[in-house]
This record gives sequence, C-alpha cells and structure tokens, in this order.
Amino acid sequence: MKKEFNDFVSIQLIRNTKEALYVQLYSELLKLIRSGIFAPGYKLPPVRKLADYLSINTGTVVNAYKELEKNGFIFSAAGSGSYVSEQPMVVHSAVDYEFDTAKIYTPELLDPRENISFINMRSISLNPDIVSVDELKKVLIKILDRDQGRAFTYQESQGFFPLRQSIAQYLRKSKIFTDAHNLQIISGAQQGIDIVSRTLLNHGDYVFTETPTYPGAMAAFLARGAKIIDIPLEEDGIDLNVLESQLRRFHPKLIYLMPVLQNPSGCSYSLKKRNQLLSLARYYNTFILEDDYISELSYCPSPLFPLKSLDRDDRIIYIKSFSKIFMPGLRIAFLNMPECLSKKLLQVKYIADISTSGFTQRIFDLYLREGLWQKHVGDIRRIYSAQFDFAYNTAKQYLPATVSWRNPHGGLSFWLKLPEGVTADELCRTAEDNKLLLTDGTGFYPRHIDRQHIRISFASLSLQQIETGMRILGGLLGK
Repeated sequence: MKKEFNDFVSIQLIRNTKEALYVQLYSELLKLIRSGIFAPGYKLPPVRKLADYLSINTGTVVNAYKELEKNGFIFSAAGSGSYVSEQPMVVHSAVDYEFDTAKIYTPELLDPRENISFINMRSISLNPDIVSVDELKKVLIKILDRDQGRAFTYQESQGFFPLRQSIAQYLRKSKIFTDAHNLQIISGAQQGIDIVSRTLLNHGDYVFTETPTYPGAMAAFLARGAKIIDIPLEEDGIDLNVLESQLRRFHPKLIYLMPVLQNPSGCSYSLKKRNQLLSLARYYNTFILEDDYISELSYCPSPLFPLKSLDRDDRIIYIKSFSKIFMPGLRIAFLNMPECLSKKLLQVKYIADISTSGFTQRIFDLYLREGLWQKHVGDIRRIYSAQFDFAYNTAKQYLPATVSWRNPHGGLSFWLKLPEGVTADELCRTAEDNKLLLTDGTGFYPRHIDRQHIRISFASLSLQQIETGMRILGGLLGK
C-alpha cells in the first residue's frame, strides 16, 4: 500500500446498494475532514490515483469532489489540485442524519416525568383534563351505531371522503378555498413533513428553513440527504434580504416555514412579508411547505390566517395537525396539496402506512360536522388566553431584565434569550436539580450552536405551578 494513501484506509464503499458510490465517497471524505484527519490545506489525491486505489471509476471521484467543493469543504487551485478549505461552509448533508435525528426526541418523550413534584415547563402538550371525555363517548357511540363494523375497515389512502369534505368546508373560515380532492389525510404533521420530503427531495437538494426551527422537520430533510440552509427570523418573519440572496445562490427545492406562531420563537409573519415571500417563491420557482403549528391559539382580536390563504399560484403545500390541540395520541392531520404534486404525494403516503386510522377519521369528521371541534377550539382558546396572560405577567415579575423575549400574542410557550454568561444546557441541568424542567434551545438550530435560548411552556401547568416555575427560574437567573 502506498504511503500517500494511509489516510484513506478507513474508507469503505459498498457496491450493489441503493446509495450511489459517489454519495458514499462524499460522506467518507467529509467524515475525514470533520474529524480533523484532513486539516485545512490538506491536498487530496488526484482523481485518477484515488480512483485506482479504491478500484472505482474516475467519474465517481469527480462527482464526490464536486459535491465537496459545492458545499465549501474543499477548493480547487488551477494546475495544482484540490485542497481542504480553511473554513468550510457548514451545510448539513446525509452524514449528519444519525446525529441530528436525536434532536427530534425531546426529553419530554424520552424521559416523561409523572412526578408531580416537578414543575414541567418542558411539555407543550395540552392538559388532558380539558378534553371532554363525556363528549367523546357520545361521538364514539354514534359512530358505532351508525357504521357498525365498517368503522374499523381500511379507508382509501387519501382519507375518509366525508372527512375531507368537512375539512374543506372548515378551511373556508381561514380563507383557504379548496376541495376534498386536494386534501390528503395523514397521521400527524410529522408524517406530512416526511411525505413531502420523500416526494420532492433527492440527495444533495437544498431546503431552506427558518432559524430557529422545528427539529423534526430538520430530521426529515436530512434523512433524504438534503442540505439545509437556514434563514434568520426577524420580529415580523423571515429575513427577506438574506432569503433572496440565498435563493439566487442555491435555488432550493423547498422552503419550510411556520408563518403563524412559529415554533419555537412564537413570531408571526406580517402581511407585507407574506406577499413579498410569495413573490420570491414565484420568481425563483420553488415550493413552500407551510406548517400550521398552532394558529388556533392566537389571542389577537383579529385572526391570523395561514400563508396558504394568499396562495394564487398553487405552490404552497399546507400541513395542519388537529391532534396537537385535541388529543395528541389520535395522530390526525392533513395536507392541502398543489395539484401538480398530488399524485406523487398520494403514492408516497400509501407506501408509508397505506392509510391513517379510519376510526380516528370518522371521529374527527363527526366533531367537525356537529360543531364540536369549533366549540373545543373556543373553549381552549379562552382557557389558554388566561393562562398566557398570567404566564406573561408572572415572567415579567420574576425574570430579570437581562432576559429578553418578544410577546408572541399566542401559543403555549415563550422563547427566552438568556443573559450573557448563562448557557442553556447548564441552566437546564441546574433547573432540573431544583425540580424545574425546561427545554434547551440548542436543538432548534439547523446549522450552528446557539446556547443562549430556552423555551418555557405553561401548557400543562396550573396557575400556581406557573408562578412557582417562574419564581424558581428567576432565582436561578439571579433575580
């Protein structure tokens, strides 16, 4: 073995797999760069020599080198060769998937705390006691009496047609005018993001996200081998100057956004930014995936309509989960699909799980048709509007002025920026020692580590628990 290839002995390429050889080589070389084995300035072997050493085609090496150079990890010097960059641009790719998917599993899911001695400001699940079990029992009996055994049969993959009709009618109040044929019932918003990813994205495609953003979306994009470009948020939405600059440079397949009560920041997009955003998407010919996270819990006098309500080009894929503010375990949501994507989305959904639970779909159809869902939304908005005001005022009372956050005017949580010198991971550990559970904000950032933000939620707490939690947090921050 030649001495010049000692650094390459760890590279293992597997033939006869679905993953292309150049993708495997790209991933292997990137590991060596990130591990420091290939330091800045390291000269990579000539294409032909590396191809001979690995017994692969020269085209495979050329494509891997191109991919590394496109992402800023290496650069070429005319007549000299290819070198590792001094400061490679950090863009996610498939090799990050195993690490980043851990971010989707919040401590709340991995280690649920039933101990009532803990103040849980980590959970964003609604208090289950606000769901009317008696109402649900009546609905279940009606469905069983009406449909008998048919209630438990498979539904068509696109979803229970009467439910799709009910949703289309319900969306009219949000100024989204569609019909049942453009709706796909899915098993939660996370499945919807995954289905869209598998429909649109191939290895190496670019996806734009807000920063911070939802970790589950990042995991779905990375699973497809996509590269994430994050665009900073301003108070009224995404930074359009940065967005346009990056659109010119990368031409993404997809832009993933939460324009109403964004998770985790809570910001909502201004009308001006919404219109400009749609103009940019049209000009650069890209799709927008809108995740309607929790728009029902806006406490503003005027409703905040989805971005989809302004879509005249049919380029927004709209995802809405119902279970998030109803019964999370039911896993019911839908996609409003652009017509040009509907056939492929339906195929991918069928491959994923054939169909969403037919019984759950029938339950929710009856809730919509009999106005029970609308009543439920009104009830929880009243309950949580009072919770929100109390939590906001209590935070102002107990937290020091060095902690900053904007009033999101809705939702179930606050996104706090910590004082200089206080890191989120250390604060969360100390808080847990004091029986207070917080969410470290680090996992909400696609491309860089931010240790100065935490998310605190009041979703599952009583007023007394909210006050206790704020008092403990304020004490830990030195007030």
